[in-house]
Amino acid sequence: TGAAVTIGWGLFVLLISYFLLADANRVSNEMVHIDLPGYSSDLQRLGNELGRIWNAFLRGQLILTLLIAVSYASLLGILGMRFALGIAILAGFGRLVPYIGPLVLWIVTALVAYFQGGNYFGLDPLAYAILVLACALVLDQLFDNLIAPRLMGQTLGVHPAAVLVTAIIAAQLIGLIGLLLAAPAVATLKLLTDYFTRKMFDLDPWPEEEFDRQAAELPWVKAITNLRNWWN
Repeated sequence: TGAAVTIGWGLFVLLISYFLLADANRVSNEMVHIDLPGYSSDLQRLGNELGRIWNAFLRGQLILTLLIAVSYASLLGILGMRFALGIAILAGFGRLVPYIGPLVLWIVTALVAYFQGGNYFGLDPLAYAILVLACALVLDQLFDNLIAPRLMGQTLGVHPAAVLVTAIIAAQLIGLIGLLLAAPAVATLKLLTDYFTRKMFDLDPWPEEEFDRQAAELPWVKAITNLRNWWN
């Protein structure tokens, strides 16, 4: 609730500020312009890299969350699980926290399957819980190894353990917002740290082998492109 109120007031302040500036003819095409002699190209490159990080994360995470929620709802519905929709929503948002999110999801799924009281496969509770958990693990492996890498690419370039530690600290400091934005925040901090460190040691701040990362791509985009090329 606190996070929702903070986001709401932030959007309200931005909206009112924009209209006040627009009425005063103070809105320019470029809202923020910083011109430091000798650093113009670096600032432009930093802006492009930061935009790439946050755009890829927000867009990719939203699509990935929706895909996981729909997939889990379909899978658990086929298996006859109770509370399939609630568990599917938990699965989608659990992806925001590495390691802990999937672990909590697996525990909740196994407990619900064990205690739900019956299933149309005629299995005992333990066997049914194992079946449901195995299907969930297979589905997670498909997303981890096939869909998520193509969707997110290698845009963030940070280790999941670093994201986990940052998420725990940020959640304690600023709540839900810190938990959601831990991954791009770590990537942003890494980008700025690498830039300043390389500049201090007179190194190339933009080594091509490090910044030539795979762009985020929807899983079906390549198939559609290949089909269009074949048709042409």
